[in-house]
Amino acid sequence: MARSRALLLFLLALSCCWSWWCGAVVVTARPTPSTTTTAGGGGGGGFIASWCAGTDYPALCNATLAPYAAEVGASPARLSLAALTVTLGGARKATAAMKAMAAGASRSSPVAAEAAEDCVGMLEDAVGLLRQSVEAMERIGKEEEEPSGSSGQQGGSGSSRSVRFQVNSVQTWASAAMTNDDMCVEGGQAAVVREAVRGNVAGAMHLTANALAIVNAMAKQIS
Repeated sequence: MARSRALLLFLLALSCCWSWWCGAVVVTARPTPSTTTTAGGGGGGGFIASWCAGTDYPALCNATLAPYAAEVGASPARLSLAALTVTLGGARKATAAMKAMAAGASRSSPVAAEAAEDCVGMLEDAVGLLRQSVEAMERIGKEEEEPSGSSGQQGGSGSSRSVRFQVNSVQTWASAAMTNDDMCVEGGQAAVVREAVRGNVAGAMHLTANALAIVNAMAKQIS
């Protein structure tokens, strides 16, 4: 009984550390003070707020993306890039937190350590998928900035097809990353372990859900 209680306190402490860590990510994500605006303010802030309204976690969406308002402007591609970049950072933090949980639990609870290690593998896969998504969205942003037909393509139609293909790829990768997050949390481990895992991964899951919603909305505009 005493051992179970000690494990519970240990896991809850890890969850609290992640909650603080996730908050730190939001603060440090700000590019520079000059590019920050409030979510409902002028410039790109209103644009971001309107797109965040269609996500699952609009308050989190506004908090994490408002710092990018100046560079996003009114570009869905740049907004999607910002959302995916923030999500990649959150996934990396979640992976680090789960690695710490696995290392800490290895001495007190082999079951918790095994669950955490399984989760680490899934999160590392999610990080790889999100990295691909960021790289693809960066390419889309560059194509968006190029004059139509500048690469010798007829009327820019080839570029449009390339953008659609890359956006579809990003949708697939971000959706797969979301699935990995879900599998990590919904494993077959004991309830106390599952809740500790959820505490470490929930922030990354919410960021991924928001980024995917924004990319899906962008895809509808270019379909």
